[in-house]
Amino acid sequence: MDRRVISLCLSLSLMLLFAGCASKKVASSSGDQSGRAKIEEIQPDAIKTVPLERSFDRPSASVPANPPPEPSTASGSNTNTLGDIFFDYDSFHIGKDAISVLDANAEWLRANGSKTLLIQGHCDERGTMAYNLVLGEKRARTTKKFLQDLGVQASRLDIISYGETRPFCKKQNEDCYQQNRRAHFVTK
Repeated sequence: MDRRVISLCLSLSLMLLFAGCASKKVASSSGDQSGRAKIEEIQPDAIKTVPLERSFDRPSASVPANPPPEPSTASGSNTNTLGDIFFDYDSFHIGKDAISVLDANAEWLRANGSKTLLIQGHCDERGTMAYNLVLGEKRARTTKKFLQDLGVQASRLDIISYGETRPFCKKQNEDCYQQNRRAHFVTK
């Protein structure tokens, strides 16, 4: 009798484990007006690889002071730049404070029809390298979808995830972490 109970418990545990490890679907904050969130599947193998370096694996003195590249400006005397948006901890949803920044970015893109945009997804250093790469991709993908909803053509928008590998701020405190949880825009 004990063997049957143990076998049953083991079988149920394995079934739950495999069910939990199946490809997970995440809801995208796409601004869908129907009230139902669209489901999108994130495939980890679709993420571009980045160098295996972590800001906290190296002594702080050896960390180069290289903030992310500034976005390009429009040709001529126009010095308009695109603003970054920031995310809450462990989140890829567009916050209310980011909407006005994305509205301004979309307006700039519509006015500069020849420009394309690379949306970089970034994370703070907490979490594993793989988790942060996926989270950075979700942040970039959600940002791209939001800009598309504002009328920017998808063909003008590319995304990449850098996860935690390109921190803007290298201190280990909440203020610094907040600056690293961002979508950064680079025009091409």
